[in-house]
Amino acid sequence: MEAASTTGFLAVVISLFALLSLRPLARRVHLVDIPNERKAHKGAVPLTGGLSAFAGLLVAWLIAMPLGGGFGIYLLCSLFLVVLGAIDDARDIPARFRLWAQVVLGALLAYGSGVYLNTFGDLLGFGDIALGFLGPVVTIAAVIGATNAFNMIDGIDGLAGSMSQVTLLSLGFLFWWSPGFGMELVLAVTIAMALLPYLAANLGIRPFRHKIFMGDAGSMFIGFSVVWLLVNGAQAGEQAFRPVTALWVIAVPLMDMVAIMVRRARKGESVMKPDRDHLHHIFLRAGLTDRQALVVITLFSLAMASFGIVGELYAVPEWLMFVLFLAVFVVYERALGHVWRLVTIVRRQVLR
Repeated sequence: MEAASTTGFLAVVISLFALLSLRPLARRVHLVDIPNERKAHKGAVPLTGGLSAFAGLLVAWLIAMPLGGGFGIYLLCSLFLVVLGAIDDARDIPARFRLWAQVVLGALLAYGSGVYLNTFGDLLGFGDIALGFLGPVVTIAAVIGATNAFNMIDGIDGLAGSMSQVTLLSLGFLFWWSPGFGMELVLAVTIAMALLPYLAANLGIRPFRHKIFMGDAGSMFIGFSVVWLLVNGAQAGEQAFRPVTALWVIAVPLMDMVAIMVRRARKGESVMKPDRDHLHHIFLRAGLTDRQALVVITLFSLAMASFGIVGELYAVPEWLMFVLFLAVFVVYERALGHVWRLVTIVRRQVLR
């Protein structure tokens, strides 16, 4: 835990310095978010939050931690992904190019490090589901899914940062609880701490006066890092947690992404088409403020992650945890189309 504290402290300091240094440069290189029909913020906001967090992690890790065990490959792939995301933030890279870049980097991570998901666990109650040669392919798919999940959830101030903190700190606890996962613990804690300056600026917490957004560079970096941590913790052999627990610690970004894609597919639309039908958008249309929606969604995410952790600690059968997760997802997906009505009813009762 001492290594996590030291590396995390370095990451906070470096991330804060990067955040302050990059802000004046953002306008010069067009690394800003301009309001449009889907973005209601005021003025051009720098998209440097993710860049600063990655800078904090990279420099702190190079100073204090080794690069073995695949962590060097992870940092290299993350660097490529962050650069790609920054270019996309500034110049709008075609979606198909981004997708193939994620495939290539996911493959480099899986095959280059030799670390990939090799089991789904006992999800069906009939024994372990080994992935064999499909392990790297599943890992690449997980990289694509997670990077897009955190990108899609980044819709209101503080949301992507808060979802990241819930997931990273949950993973940090699981790694701390399990012996032999010291580097994974340090990585989870370091990223969480590197995000703190961005999160404070994004929420306008003093002394920060100017808003900063995470940007695609940040959301893709977080998703990529979460997959790396999940795969390290859920491999067969010495596991920090079972694969089904990973679903619970990343529940809200994952369910929001899948539910939106299902809804778009039913309408005959492209599953990658941008819209304003995410959970946070629905809460806002129901009358909640940005901060109220942030608190509600964060608490829901924390409850889901906590349930998954409790199930892990008490060894609740994997198949049962999986069935419960699917049940929650079905309820979530069905309720998503009517949640604004429920929120409106609750608000009326509160205001009486």
